[in-house]
Amino acid sequence: MGYKKNLLQAGNPRFCDIVITNRCLLKCKMCKSWQCGPQSNELTFDEAKKFVQSLSEFVKEPLEINVMGGEPLWKDWCLDLCSFISEKGFKSIISTNAYLIDEDMAKRIADSGLNVLAISLESLNPNTHNYLRGKDDVFSKVMKAIEYLEKYCGSNLTLTILTIIMEKNLDEILELAEWVNKNKALQNISFLALLETGLVQERHNWFKSQTYKDLWPQDTKKLYQLIDELIRLRRNGYKIWNPISQLEAFKEYYTEPDRFMRETEYRIHDYIIDLDENGSIYLSGDVLGNIRGDDLKELWFSEKANQIRRKIDTRGPGKRCCVINFICAFPSDEEYMDKRHEKNIQLHQKLGFYHKDLKQFDSAINEFKKVLDMAPDSQHARIGLGFCYFDQGKIEDAFNEFNQASNLGPENEHVHQGLGSCYQHKKQFDKAVDEFKKALALNPDNYYAHQGLAYCYESLKQFDMSISEFNWMLKIHPNNEHYHMGLGCCYEGLRQFDKAMDEFKQALRINPSIECASRCIAACSESLKQQRG
Repeated sequence: MGYKKNLLQAGNPRFCDIVITNRCLLKCKMCKSWQCGPQSNELTFDEAKKFVQSLSEFVKEPLEINVMGGEPLWKDWCLDLCSFISEKGFKSIISTNAYLIDEDMAKRIADSGLNVLAISLESLNPNTHNYLRGKDDVFSKVMKAIEYLEKYCGSNLTLTILTIIMEKNLDEILELAEWVNKNKALQNISFLALLETGLVQERHNWFKSQTYKDLWPQDTKKLYQLIDELIRLRRNGYKIWNPISQLEAFKEYYTEPDRFMRETEYRIHDYIIDLDENGSIYLSGDVLGNIRGDDLKELWFSEKANQIRRKIDTRGPGKRCCVINFICAFPSDEEYMDKRHEKNIQLHQKLGFYHKDLKQFDSAINEFKKVLDMAPDSQHARIGLGFCYFDQGKIEDAFNEFNQASNLGPENEHVHQGLGSCYQHKKQFDKAVDEFKKALALNPDNYYAHQGLAYCYESLKQFDMSISEFNWMLKIHPNNEHYHMGLGCCYEGLRQFDKAMDEFKQALRINPSIECASRCIAACSESLKQQRG
């Protein structure tokens, strides 16, 4: 792969995107390009040629140039650019919705020297594809375009299908894969994950927004089953382009997209360069310069480019993750197999905690057990099992897992938190307090340890200590009626009935359905009268 080399010893570019326009004539649900109007400073044919010419002056190795948009065929010089790319000895690719490909356009494509044409097709169901692409006749246009391209281009053109995995087409993707596999005009199908509009993922929880409500897959189990079937088909020789590593990664991505994009390592960005519709030149999402005023070769080998390469080579939370990294930058299946065992452990572990957070405890337990089958000494899997069993009310099973986890590696706050919760449930409050304190020694902000201490101190009638813990939690969740009830009980235990009544009343204001709050108020009122004589 080459990504382990010293990135500062820059090789030549080997892949390039040229965005010739952001405009598009469709109104796709998953894209905002159609909202872009004409731009006065949009890239011209001569500027795009200048970029390709500059590349040819120092790049002698094979280079792939992807001409894209918006809809690139909307620009009347798009195919002329592809011809120029071919003249320079480079491989040209166009990604298109195929809406503009009539018989004449197909003839022009055949004459252009274009190497690869990638057509977007989300489903064989016309209603699904037309809905997602925003026009009623898109599906029929795609089918007709494939006919024309087969007729006029034949084997001289690699024709491929691009399909985004979404909620709307989830049940129709396998049919599409079967169709591509049987269609002699098509070389392969490439599956893409649904991404937020834009090059770099920055908006947290974007996939939960109204825009993506009908697009983001809702049934994770169904999604995993689909991906597993696509992997099986690929292993059986189906015309699926994606490496198995990428298909496997789709599971992780759709489970926690923000985290996946943040933590995925760069791999091949030291030899990808991009030109956008405004003439800006990019290396890994960072602007290097502009074709209108800068020398491309000087930019590629500049100190600024080296600074970007240092960021690419940097591991850790400061690293940015680019969409291209997810679409293109995956190891071959041979390289992937070497790392598969470790990746599977990580994947099942993430899935376990994902299901746990959704309170799908049986599914979570199943994932954690898969981890332990592969890595019996996994402390995190033991901890995950412990919390699942605890939430199911299987306290002894939980206690056993937390105890085993305590013997696997360094001290862990969650181990002590889990043991504390088990002791608390067994009403062994002194032992519970000891464990919660150990958790807080490792992380003073462990919320659940503070919560456990609050209730344990209350049960031990150490009301001042309990009040301190409840107040700590109320700074974070001021409208938690249960904490106000807990405070009220502590003040009642200290015979500070006026303060107790205030807390019970606050709990009642937050949640009027708490019947015990009314009873506690009445009891405190009576006790206060007796206290005052």
